[in-house]
Amino acid sequence: MLKLSAAFENSLGKTHRWTFSEPNKELSSLEIQEQLERMSDLALFEKDGAQLYTKATSAKFVETIETPIF
Repeated sequence: MLKLSAAFENSLGKTHRWTFSEPNKELSSLEIQEQLERMSDLALFEKDGAQLYTKATSAKFVETIETPIF
């Protein structure tokens, strides 16, 4: 299973992670970065008075390979 894992900074400077399952691998790194920045501009999430996901700081693809044993 492929996932996009992104790290964001919140309004207090702490790091939060966001994961998206089955992302489009055809998008360029610039396109992904632009979309993550657009997500942070929306200011949709808040917790304990702190705005979450205010700045995208990194992103990576994470691939999990499952091997059945029995």
